[in-house]
Amino acid sequence: MKLLTHRVGLIAKGLALAIGLGTSIAGRAAEPTPADSAVATANTPVADYSKPLLLRSRAQTEVMLSSPAGYPHRIMISAPQGAEPKDGYPVFYILDGDAWFATAVEIVKMREYEKLDPAIVVGIGYPSRSFFDAFGRSYDFTPPASSDPDMEGIPLGGADDFLAFLNGTVKPWVQTRHRANSSRQILFGHSLGGLFALYALYKAPESFAVYLAASPDLPFSDHIIKKYEPAFAANPARRSPRLLVTDGGLESHPSPELTDDYRRFYAAHPETHPGQTADQAVQELFAMGKAGYDKIADTRSLVARLAHHGVHANFVDFPGEEHMSSAVNALNRGIPFALRPAR
Repeated sequence: MKLLTHRVGLIAKGLALAIGLGTSIAGRAAEPTPADSAVATANTPVADYSKPLLLRSRAQTEVMLSSPAGYPHRIMISAPQGAEPKDGYPVFYILDGDAWFATAVEIVKMREYEKLDPAIVVGIGYPSRSFFDAFGRSYDFTPPASSDPDMEGIPLGGADDFLAFLNGTVKPWVQTRHRANSSRQILFGHSLGGLFALYALYKAPESFAVYLAASPDLPFSDHIIKKYEPAFAANPARRSPRLLVTDGGLESHPSPELTDDYRRFYAAHPETHPGQTADQAVQELFAMGKAGYDKIADTRSLVARLAHHGVHANFVDFPGEEHMSSAVNALNRGIPFALRPAR
């Protein structure tokens, strides 16, 4: 019995040794020769971890520049770092920069992650740093001879001065400090800013390669923007730039949720609407008594007219979005629209 046990132990030990040796030998046999390594290297993609795999870093700067009429503006610039493209970066000029600059930068970064070209983002803001500077934007974004009974006492009609500021001051400042592609300049504006984007397209279509007009305020000053269409239609330069116009699906008819939001706010802050109830303030804000105007239809009609004149015009409606929220959708749709080749 002891002998049998001893022999079994020796056999087990031998098997273990054989298994260990086999594993070691097999492991050595599996190791590639130098020639095999060369073949594997040639045929197998290998990640180069010495290079950035995701996003390049960005530097943000800020400067104060004044328009020809002497109005100061806060200019915010976010630029990619590292090796610069030979032809320069595309540049987005974002109106109402205090509101939309940061959002535009994040979307540009997201789209770079998705392999679109990195881009410079320039936000045009105001010294007040207000989300919307009522006085500044009302002057900058409105065409000459504009009028609006709801803006009594607020300067209007400075669009020519502002366009000259963008073309003659802001763009040269960016060009001298960054490698910017002069043929890939993009303008984004929302609401009154969207109206200005259309005005700039009509007055000087060569100013930008792509115009992004988000929820443009077409009815402003009795549809003043329409009077510039005939001259634009006769201008051969109209065929060069591309245009994307967007709207929120709920702009003509605000959702019950949004009206409830405002009703609760007005009820909690009666000082914002002296002499009115919360319901009256909501009624006035959304102009619910002015039935019959369909903003979506009006905007579609504008884009159809421009397309008829040979403009590369596109329209996108964002169902379920309000006037303000649709600006984010417009940036998310407009930035890749501008960065991708025309179709």
